[in-house]
Amino acid sequence: MLEHFKGEEVFVKKILEFKDQALNRQRIVLTKFLNPYHQSIVYSIIGKSDDLIVLEDGGLINSETKRLIIAPAFYQIEKADFEIALAKITYAKPFGKLGHRDILGALMSLGIKRELFGDIYEYNDDFYVAMDLKIYDYVKDNLTMIKKSKVKLSLSDEEIEIVHQYTSKTFIISSFRLDKVVSSFYGLPRNKAVSYIRSGFVKVNHKEVEEISYLCNNSDVISLRRYGRVKFIDTKRKTRQDNYVVEGYFYK
Repeated sequence: MLEHFKGEEVFVKKILEFKDQALNRQRIVLTKFLNPYHQSIVYSIIGKSDDLIVLEDGGLINSETKRLIIAPAFYQIEKADFEIALAKITYAKPFGKLGHRDILGALMSLGIKRELFGDIYEYNDDFYVAMDLKIYDYVKDNLTMIKKSKVKLSLSDEEIEIVHQYTSKTFIISSFRLDKVVSSFYGLPRNKAVSYIRSGFVKVNHKEVEEISYLCNNSDVISLRRYGRVKFIDTKRKTRQDNYVVEGYFYK
């Protein structure tokens, strides 16, 4: 099992322990917030089973980051079992507009581990953050200012749907190699792109990829630390010089 998930041995061992607890001790096991790559590992390990179920919830509709429940198949799981608080963050707009990075940075500055909160989403000029129910009161009491804006947290029972918006750009590239794509999409010299990849700054579909020769596939989501995320789109077209015409859908 471990050989299939190189670099994720610690996480795999933890999920195997969770599987044992649910299967042999008849317990409900609740994970922290997991990115899509780690979610896929959980499903791979648990597999299709008549004895166990895996359910997920991220606090927002279409969440990428979610908590998973692994439990005996006969258990009736309710939404409350995921122990997710959806926090609504309102702030004083006259002092400047806040962004996703501002909210993320403010939460991290409180010493909160990234696994304790999920997606951050702006809706109608307010921000919504799914977080572990156990930390909500702490965040509410301590997150009172972001930049120059006073902020206020409240629990929300709204059904908020995440709808991603993109800015698309067209690129001509000679290869689908990761270093070529990162260089083109982020406007970087190739040697800089290579350095970022080898330093572990680049993820493909939420997984760190340090191989510069990795070949990107259609709809891969590529992220570069501090530069943002982009979806790689293969248009299936080529130029007369036999180069590839691709598009980058940059997340706003």
